[in-house]
Amino acid sequence: MNPTPRPMHSTPGLVIVGAGHAGSELALAARQQGWTGDILLLGDEPDLPYQRPPLSKAYLLGQTDAAALALRQPEAYATAGVRVRLGTRVRAIHRAAHTVELTDGERIPYAKLALCTGGRARPWVCEGMDPEHPPSNLLSLRTRADADALRAGLRPDSRLVVVGGGYIGLEVAASARSLGAQVTVLEAQPRLLARVAGQAMSDFVA
Repeated sequence: MNPTPRPMHSTPGLVIVGAGHAGSELALAARQQGWTGDILLLGDEPDLPYQRPPLSKAYLLGQTDAAALALRQPEAYATAGVRVRLGTRVRAIHRAAHTVELTDGERIPYAKLALCTGGRARPWVCEGMDPEHPPSNLLSLRTRADADALRAGLRPDSRLVVVGGGYIGLEVAASARSLGAQVTVLEAQPRLLARVAGQAMSDFVA
């Protein structure tokens, strides 16, 4: 459920696209630092901003629940006068008109615009696969819904292939092993964590 909305200001305000950690903190910090205009936080997920690091660890293992992931309670946004619209996606930015256009065609004016959309998993495309209709057991991990789908398939008799030997891939692999799954990690580089760690750390993690 969205927090109680604040009345719309007659003049454009601060529009933040992306209701993740960065967007949430920016909205509250702007108010704390004296921004007196309207603040609108737009997010394409149905949930209020939440922590993502636990998705590959404690949440995937079932050691914590969705409520514990929340960055702030709904009351925090309402108290700060931050309007939050969830399940909303921006499809275009009209810079000359200072508006953002939503997928339903609605246009929202802004005085200041912040893009806090974060990253997305690179989609997997291979010969013989329709990218519009990928296999049901081909998953990525970025959102809570992704973690729920992944957790639903992890059983003691399941087999999991993780593409990518970075931190998230290795955390998913370790969590899946803790749940009894058989896991294989595929990494394109000659060692794990090649982009972020030295040889000694790679060897230790391996």
